[in-house]
Amino acid sequence: MSLLTLDVLNPPQREAVLAPPGPILILAGAGSGKTRVITYRIAHMIASGAARPDQTLAVTFTNKAAREMRERVAALLGESGAFPWVSTFHSACARILRQDADLIGYDRSFSIIDDSDTLALIRRVLEDARMADTPTAEIVRARIDQAKNEALLPEQLLEGATNSRERAIAELYRLYQARLRDMNAMDFGDLLLQTYRLFATQPEALARWRRRAAHLLVDEYQDTNHLQYLIVRQLSHESGNLCVVGDEDQSIYRWRGADIRNILDFEQDYPHARIIKLEQNYRSTKTILAAAGAVIEHNRERKAKRLWTENPDGEMITYYTGLTERDEADYVAREIARLTGNGLRPADIVVFYRVNAQSRVLEEALVRRRVPYTIVGGLRFYDHREVRDLLAYLRVLANPNDSLSVERMVGTPPRGIGARTVEVTAEVAERERISLFEALGRLEAEPRIALRAAKPAALLYSWMRELMRRLPAMTVRAVLEEIIARTGFEAYLSGLADGEARLQNVAELLTAADAFDKENAAGSLAVFLEGIALVSDSDQLDATGGRVALMTLHTSKGLEYPVVFITGMEEGLFPNARAQDDRAEIEEERRLCYVGMTRAQRLLYLSNALSRELYGTRQDAQPSRFLREIDSALLRRLEPENQSRQFIRPPSREPYVDYSDSQLPDNDGATELTCAIGARVHHPTFGNGVVRRREGRGDAAKVWVAFERGGIKLLVLKFANLKPIAG
Repeated sequence: MSLLTLDVLNPPQREAVLAPPGPILILAGAGSGKTRVITYRIAHMIASGAARPDQTLAVTFTNKAAREMRERVAALLGESGAFPWVSTFHSACARILRQDADLIGYDRSFSIIDDSDTLALIRRVLEDARMADTPTAEIVRARIDQAKNEALLPEQLLEGATNSRERAIAELYRLYQARLRDMNAMDFGDLLLQTYRLFATQPEALARWRRRAAHLLVDEYQDTNHLQYLIVRQLSHESGNLCVVGDEDQSIYRWRGADIRNILDFEQDYPHARIIKLEQNYRSTKTILAAAGAVIEHNRERKAKRLWTENPDGEMITYYTGLTERDEADYVAREIARLTGNGLRPADIVVFYRVNAQSRVLEEALVRRRVPYTIVGGLRFYDHREVRDLLAYLRVLANPNDSLSVERMVGTPPRGIGARTVEVTAEVAERERISLFEALGRLEAEPRIALRAAKPAALLYSWMRELMRRLPAMTVRAVLEEIIARTGFEAYLSGLADGEARLQNVAELLTAADAFDKENAAGSLAVFLEGIALVSDSDQLDATGGRVALMTLHTSKGLEYPVVFITGMEEGLFPNARAQDDRAEIEEERRLCYVGMTRAQRLLYLSNALSRELYGTRQDAQPSRFLREIDSALLRRLEPENQSRQFIRPPSREPYVDYSDSQLPDNDGATELTCAIGARVHHPTFGNGVVRRREGRGDAAKVWVAFERGGIKLLVLKFANLKPIAG
C-alpha cells in the first residue's frame, strides 16, 4: 500500500494506521471514521509484511459490521490471496469450538440454541426441579446470562451465594447446563464461556489460537463484558499486539453486561499503551454535534475529548412538544410524509424510541399517513413459526441430540404423534440412554405406543437417517426441498388461514439457502444454521429505500441516517424511571441519548408530550433533562395550536405553530399578557409553573400550565389567581 493511498486519512487516522505493533487504544468519537481506520490498519500491516493474514484477527459485535469490515479489507488488499479473519465475537468463538469443543467434553457438531429455546429449556428445568418459591424463567435466564458474562460456572456461582434464592438459582444453572450438555447444545453465553474455559484448561489449544490471533484488533471495545475482556487478555497476553477501538461515550449495553471500565482502565491494564484520539466527525452538521456534545459533557465517567467537524452548520434541531403521545406521533408521521414528499427516501429516515411499547402509536400514525415503515428488532424472519419448524428438521440433521428440535419436528406437520407419545419416547430415551431422535426408531417395539403413532414415528426416523447419510453431498436448498416434499409441508401450510403468507416465508427461506449455497460448499449445513443463530436485530435493515425504520435506541449503534427522530424525551421514560436515583444509570441513559443524536447526518428531531399513556396508565410528563442540557439557541421549538382540542378532534388534523422566535398570540389586557405562552407564573396551591397553552378570550380564557410540583393543569384564567414570576 502506497503512502498516496494513505492520503485519504487525516493525521490522527494515519497515526493509528501506521502505529507499530503493541497495545494501542484508539478513542474514536462518533462518525470519526473508525471503520476506515481499522480496515486500513489491517490492510497496511498485511501489505507491508508487518503481519500475516493467517495470524490476524479482527472482532466486532454485529454481522453487519463484520461484513462491512471484510469487504473493505478485501477491496484494499485486492487480489493478494489470503485474507485475515474478521468476525463477530460469538462467531469467532463458535469457529474455535467447532475445532476444539471435544477437548472440553462437547461434540463438535453442537447446536446453538436461540433465546426462545433457551427460555423453553429453562421452563422445563423449573418444572422438573419442583423447587419451592422458584423465580420466573425470565429471572433465571437473566441471572444465568449475568453469571456467564462474569465467567462464572455453576459451582462458582454456588460458592458465592449468600442466601437460599441465590443457591436455588445456582442449582437451576447447574441443571440447565446439564440439559444443554445432554442435547450437545450451547446458548449464546456458552459460546464465550466455553471458549474461555477451553483456553483456561487446554494450554496447547490456547497456544495454537494465540498464533492465529497474533495481531488482535477489537472494535467497539467499550461494549465488551468481563468475559470478553478475559478472552481478549487470554489471546493477546503473549504477543501484546492488541489494538482496541472504541468510545466510552457510546457504551450503552450495561444492562447486558458491558463494562465501561474495560476501556476507561485500558492504560492501567497496558501501562505502555499508545493512545490515539479520533475527534474529527465526518457524519453530522456542526449544530447536531454541538447539541450532542453539550449533552454528553454532563457525564463524569469519560475521557477528555471534543468532537469537531468541517461540515456546515446545517439546520437547527427541531424540538416538538405535543399534548399527548398521539399528537407527538402524528407530528412525526406528518413531518416524515412532508420530507418524503420533497424527495427524501423513506430509508433515509429513522424513528428512535426508548421502549418498544412506544412503537404502537407511532405505527398507527404512520399507517394513517400511508408512510411505509419497518420495525427493526421486532419478529425476526427466522422466528416465524413455519421457518422455525423447517429449521428444526435441519438442526436435527446437524445434531440428532437436539431434543427440543426433535420435539418440534415430530409435531409439525401433524402426523398423529401426540404429547403422550413424545412423553413415552422421552422415557424410552432415558431408559436406554439414547437420544430422543434414536428413540423414535424404537417405538414400534414399545407396547405403550399405539401402532398409528409408532408407524409415522418410525417412518420419520427412517427417512431422516437416510437423509443424514446423503447430507455431506447435498446443498442446503436441496435438503430443505426434500424435507418440504417428504413432509407435505406446503399442503399443510395451504390449509391454514394465513397459509399464503407462510408459504411466502418458506419461499424466502429457500432463497436464503440458495444464496448461502452459492458461497459455500455442499455439506455446510452447520455453518448455515450457525449464521442464522447469530443474526442480530440490525441485520434486518433494508437500505434499498422502501421503508422508514422504527427501532429502540439500543438498536441504533453503528447506524447513520440523514434524518433522525428521537421520541418520548420525558423524565421517567428517557431517562428511564429506574435510572432516576443512580448516577451510573443516568450516565448510561445520557450515553444512549448521545448515540441516538449522533446517528443524524443532516436533520435531527427531538419530541415529547405533556401527557402520555403507557402500559395502560396516563400520566403527566416532564421534559427530559437531556433537553435542558442543549443550548436553546440550537433548538427550533414547535408546538400545536390550541392543543386542548386534541381530545375532541383527531390529532392528524391539528396545525402546528413555530414558537422558536417567541411568537405570541394576540392578548387582551395586561392579565392575559402575563399569561402568554412561555410565561413563568405562580399559583397559590400548585406553586411555580410555565404557561404551555391558552385558548379563548376575556372571561372564557383558559390556560394550560405545567407546574413543577402539580403537573399539567387546565385553569380558567379569570379565577386562576396566577402571579407573574420575574425573569
